[in-house]
Amino acid sequence: MKINTQQSVEALRMGIAIAEHEKADAVIEKMAQSFWPMIGTANQAAYMAIDDAVEKMRECGMMRQQAKVHAQQALKHYQAYEKAAYDHYHQIGDDRYGLWQDLVGRAALKLQPDIMRMYFAIKNVIDRAGVRDSDTLAQIQTGVALITTATMMFDTMVEQFQRLTTMPIRRHFIGGRLTAVESHWKMVGEVTGRQVMKDVNLRDDPACQMGIKVLLNRYADATFLNESAGEAIRINPAIWHHLDEKEREEMNLNIESV
Repeated sequence: MKINTQQSVEALRMGIAIAEHEKADAVIEKMAQSFWPMIGTANQAAYMAIDDAVEKMRECGMMRQQAKVHAQQALKHYQAYEKAAYDHYHQIGDDRYGLWQDLVGRAALKLQPDIMRMYFAIKNVIDRAGVRDSDTLAQIQTGVALITTATMMFDTMVEQFQRLTTMPIRRHFIGGRLTAVESHWKMVGEVTGRQVMKDVNLRDDPACQMGIKVLLNRYADATFLNESAGEAIRINPAIWHHLDEKEREEMNLNIESV
């Protein structure tokens, strides 16, 4: 019996490729279960800080020239991210976008006490330098810290799950990385602090660094995310009936840490 070696090799390659694609799909599905709640919350917390900062900038006359342009672009790109999230959940159906909004909104609110402590730590450093409008500048820098944390968490999560498959998975989640928002908001921080904050060093202040560590520890625990998931499901009863037992368990109990 004559064996066609080339056909055998091609069949083997095809089999390996199919198996790897199936493995990648399983990895992507598993990552999505934690990705959208966790990164969504980090993004939401950053947006809330940025939105508050923009309002403070308007009140003190800081929304002008370059700062205004970059602030508006940051908000514009955040809206594009929300559309990407909507498209993701629209494909799933069952109005899960509304459920996701409730989840990340509630989770972001649970982080506010820790975020406020970080804000006051930043403000204290600025106040020690005798800088005017320290409340606004501190809110801007809080936004910088939170948006940087959000993109760092994105990269960390993709890196961890990418180890489980040779197929690229980053592109499936790239809409959740606030790259442009981070770029423009960091420019807001640079423009508004270029002159008045030249003697302020937030990077080496222990209280400011502790603020970031506390937030990262909160995400590593993920308890507040699971609590928020349960609360979101309870106020979205129509969704509950569309979930099987496994999904109910996953949405309530197993959001994993970064």
